[in-house]
Amino acid sequence: MIKPKMIVRLSIDTIMTVLFIIMMAYRLTGNTAHEWTGITLFTLFIIHNVLNLNWYKAIFKGKYSAVRVIRTAVNLLLLLVMLGMMVSGLIISQTVFSLIQFISIDFGRKLHHLSAYWGFVLMSIHLGLHWGMIMGAARRMRRNPKASRTLVLSLRLVAVLIAGYGIYAFFKRKIGQYLVLYYSYSFWDYEQLAVLFFIDFIAIMGLSVFITYYVMKRIQKSKR
Repeated sequence: MIKPKMIVRLSIDTIMTVLFIIMMAYRLTGNTAHEWTGITLFTLFIIHNVLNLNWYKAIFKGKYSAVRVIRTAVNLLLLLVMLGMMVSGLIISQTVFSLIQFISIDFGRKLHHLSAYWGFVLMSIHLGLHWGMIMGAARRMRRNPKASRTLVLSLRLVAVLIAGYGIYAFFKRKIGQYLVLYYSYSFWDYEQLAVLFFIDFIAIMGLSVFITYYVMKRIQKSKR
């Protein structure tokens, strides 16, 4: 049986994941929807952190294993880039906070662009770090928590296919170049179908989750 607090956390995390992918499609949503989506995302991010205050309280307590070091580093970096997105969003706002313009707009755009892509990658890694817990919660929600071998193998095959396509999409979308600010702006193909954009970014997220989950499993197994 899943506790109500866990259901709330999973619901918030799911909504945040969906909103983050939508925010990457700025050219599809338009500026106004993008800004309001961003405000909603940051509100949920604050709630997410409030629900996990105990993690912050324990950050200087106990020993740090390799797994804990990785988790802590990813969480703190994600917090940093989310703050970068929030600050830069205020700087370049054209609708909701259009009166707040106290720093170079060009600097704000570059910071927002860099923070957005790093935020997407780090959020995907963060999701991968907790994928075991998510799968465990999903199993507990089923009437029969024991999955058949056929189902397990099928799901693993789907995961491999998603990760494989994610590699292609990563290079197709030039994510690596955006992470080092090789490009200051996102190039948009107006002839592409919107659904292909979302498929690509979901696959890239799936790739990050896949790599993170199995790398962490390997580290934990090696430790044992």
